[in-house]
Amino acid sequence: MTTVTIDENAPAIMRRNALAVLPAPIVVGAILIGLRGAPDLLPLLLGAAGWMVALMLRQPVALVASKTTSRERAATIVGWFSGPAEELTRLVLVLVVIRSFDQAIWAGFGWATIEVLLVMVNGLAIAGLLTKDDPKSLEARELLAAQGMLGTQHLLWGLLERLSATALHLGFTLMLFAQPWLVLVTLPLHSVTNMLMARYAKKNLALAELGLAVIGAIVCVVGLQLGSA
Repeated sequence: MTTVTIDENAPAIMRRNALAVLPAPIVVGAILIGLRGAPDLLPLLLGAAGWMVALMLRQPVALVASKTTSRERAATIVGWFSGPAEELTRLVLVLVVIRSFDQAIWAGFGWATIEVLLVMVNGLAIAGLLTKDDPKSLEARELLAAQGMLGTQHLLWGLLERLSATALHLGFTLMLFAQPWLVLVTLPLHSVTNMLMARYAKKNLALAELGLAVIGAIVCVVGLQLGSA
C-alpha cells in the first residue's frame, strides 16, 4: 500500500471541519423563527425521528451490500437506496402527522437538523480516530485525505453543503405535504442528487457544492410555493 504523508494537524482540521456545519441549523432556525414564530416542537421532533427511521432502514441494505460486494459498489448501492428510504418515510410522516404548512416546515427543519448533528458527531469521532497510529486509523486518514476532507478548503464547503441539504429537506417535505404524489419526483431526485455529489465532489468540490446549492434552492422555492398555495 502506498504511504501518504498527512499533515500532523489533520485531527484538528477534521475537528474544525466537523464543527463548521453547526451554524447551518442555527442560521436556518433563526430565519424560520423570525418568519413563522416559535417552532412547533412536535413536528420538529417527529421530523428528526423520521430521519432516524430512514437511517435505520438503510442499515440492512448497507450490511448485505458490504458482505456481498466491494466497498465502492456497496456505497453506491446504499447511495441509491437513500431516496426510497428517506422519501417513503417522509411520505408516511406528512400523511399521518402533518396537518399544516407550518408543521411541514418544522418537520423538514427537524429532519435536516438531526442529520447535521450526526454529521458533526461523526466528524468529531473521526478526528479522534486520526490521533491514533494503528493500521486502521492510518488507512482512514489516507482515505479522508484522498477525498479532500482534511483540507482547510473543506470548511466553508461543508457549511454550504449542510445549508443546501437543509433547503432540500424543507422543500421535499413541503412538496409531499402539498401533493403526496410528488414522491414520484422527490424519491428519484433525492437519490440522483446524492449520487451526483458522491461522484463529482471528488473531482471538483466547488462545482459540486454550487450545483447542490442550486438544486436545494430550486426545490425549496418549489416546496414553499406549493405548500403555501
